[in-house]
Parts: sequence; structure tokens; C-alpha cells
Amino acid sequence: MIAGAHAVLWVRQDGPGNEACRFADAEGGYLIDGSSTDADLNILRYRIRARSDGTTRRVRIGAKSRIFVRRAPDDTWMLNGTSVPAVTGAKDIDFGFTPATFTLTIRRLKLSVGDEAEVLVARLDLEKERLKPLHLVFRRTANNEYECLETETGTTSHLSVDAQGIVRIHKGHWIAKARCALKACPRPASY
Repeated sequence: MIAGAHAVLWVRQDGPGNEACRFADAEGGYLIDGSSTDADLNILRYRIRARSDGTTRRVRIGAKSRIFVRRAPDDTWMLNGTSVPAVTGAKDIDFGFTPATFTLTIRRLKLSVGDEAEVLVARLDLEKERLKPLHLVFRRTANNEYECLETETGTTSHLSVDAQGIVRIHKGHWIAKARCALKACPRPASY
């Protein structure tokens, strides 16, 4: 798991926007807690709780939990209390608007260099407020480098990660400008 807690600040490379995110051990698994800002300065907050095996357990999106997602241990999913059979079998959530969700799959798969794995993830379509199946192939190309192929579109993402498996660079899309273990983060001066 992620030892302790780590914070990351990503900046978009393909347009205006940024993301602040915290990864921490929590409730026998781990927590991803983030806030994403787009070009219009809209802020979207989210929280993902994962089980000890790295699989998604539950997700909340929006300041007032406008969207609530649950994944049961049998890989069935619910969105705002309604069953979503189309994503049954998926282990991970994917938002599409943050590099944070890549961390779930990368850490869970534990691929060796040269290995690859095809996975089904539950992609959240925020505009339509629905979950849809997304088939991805993760390939570890070097110690801290991965490729992620979306099989439907043929689009490949190039990812660089740190020692914790947290994405540092999503080439052409996101780059981490700051990252620290929370105990080591600089503290603001007192007022």
C-alpha cells in the first residue's frame, strides 16, 4: 500500500487546469482525495476508497456527493443506488479527467518490466452521469514507465510513476509540479 500519505499537484499540459490530490492509507485500504479545476475555474472534488487489494470500494464526486458509486466484492457496481450491470467484473474506477485513477490499476497489477495485462475499468461519464465499460491494456515498459492502451480507440497514454506508483507524468496531458510525503511537506508560515 501507500506508506503514510502523499500529496501531488498536477498541472494540465493540454489546456488550462490543475489538480491537487492526496493518497493515504485508510480503513484497511487506501484513500484518494482530490480536487480538479478546469479552464473555467470550476472545481470538482472527489474521493475514492480502495480495499486492501487495491480494488475500488466506493467513490463520491461533488462537494455534496452528487454522484455516489459502490463496487461490491463480487465486482458488481451501483451508481447513485442503481445497479450498473455493464461494468460488472471491473475492479477499478476511471474518471478520465485525472491521472489519479491510473494509480489504482498500476498498483493493483504489480506488473514486472515487459509484462502487460488487459483490464476492464468502470469509466465515469460525468456529463451523462453513467458508468460505462472501458477496456485497457497496461504495459510496464521500464521501472517507472507504463503505457496504457484504450482498446476501443487505439489511444495510448504514456505514464511515468514514482516509487509509490503515483503518476508523475501523463505525457501531453498532466505533469506533477509538486509531490511530497505529507510529513515532509513544507508547512505554511503562521499568521
